[in-house]
Amino acid sequence: RYLVMKMALRGVLVAMCLASAHGLIPGGMYVSQGIQQRGSMALRSSSFRPSVGVSVTGVDGREELARARSVQGVRMAADAKSRPSVREQLNPTVAQLVDVLEATMKQELKLEPYQLPKDLERVDGEMENERCFIENYAWQSKEFRKIHIELATFCTAKGESSGLDILHCVLFPRHGEVGTSVPIFGCDLVCVRGVITAAIVDLSPVTTEKKLSDEYREAFDKHAKQFSEFSIVRDLPEFGNRIFGDRCVFVRPEGADEAQKFVKLCGAVMKLHCQLAGNSVGSKPSEGEVTAARDGQIYYCENQAKNDKTRKILEGAFGAEWTERYMSTLLFDKPE
Repeated sequence: RYLVMKMALRGVLVAMCLASAHGLIPGGMYVSQGIQQRGSMALRSSSFRPSVGVSVTGVDGREELARARSVQGVRMAADAKSRPSVREQLNPTVAQLVDVLEATMKQELKLEPYQLPKDLERVDGEMENERCFIENYAWQSKEFRKIHIELATFCTAKGESSGLDILHCVLFPRHGEVGTSVPIFGCDLVCVRGVITAAIVDLSPVTTEKKLSDEYREAFDKHAKQFSEFSIVRDLPEFGNRIFGDRCVFVRPEGADEAQKFVKLCGAVMKLHCQLAGNSVGSKPSEGEVTAARDGQIYYCENQAKNDKTRKILEGAFGAEWTERYMSTLLFDKPE
């Protein structure tokens, strides 16, 4: 089922596991299909510099560097100049979506840094003739306990782009502040050789019934539905049907116009989500609502972690120990 070129096979598999973190690529077939379509891959320079996600350097980082290098297939660069910034390597559409998401969050939320494990902020793995670079950025706010953006790109041994880019974004609400009224925002985008092979944006309810509130449905229909129609709609994987909301959009955008429409959709969903979450702060949810919201987030994380394809592919490229730590502490950490 994996119709990929031999020289890029392992890099593509790792990219699929990153995308499938949000249920984006069941079995990896969408990325594989996208490899066959050749598009131009333009590099993009960005003046944006994130507040979180700087590589570990200097004396204080030596122990972390040593631990990271001891893990199979994973190492961190001691000098940031020895590798390109992922943000500067992204396909223009992927880079545009990152900018839209972050600009919307900065406009609607008061963001504070969220401390990630230093050795997981920037990591890279070697896979045959390719290197996979991953950058993680994280914030928090009064509405959200954790806001996470993960970027990944692939380069040849010469440092040239392989044309494979991944974006993953998730916002976990502060269940103690907003109860079950605020869902989990998730967004993923996969681009192969300039072609977006799969894209998803979702608001995952944390209620027992797994249904969005009337307020969220009405806001989506008013502000985002106009951007939600696409030529090719994808089927969700089984575990996705258990956790994703009834306004989930999982598509393969056709052409530049639909790619821009998806960016607008994500921006609209992010904006309404931040605004409604802000309105929910101070609502003083009951103890039962707080418990239900916490359980809903745990259910979400557990179902995401049950994606065996994600775990097996990560383990094959980076080792079991690193994979377990990455998934449990960074991708799908459960609320306390």
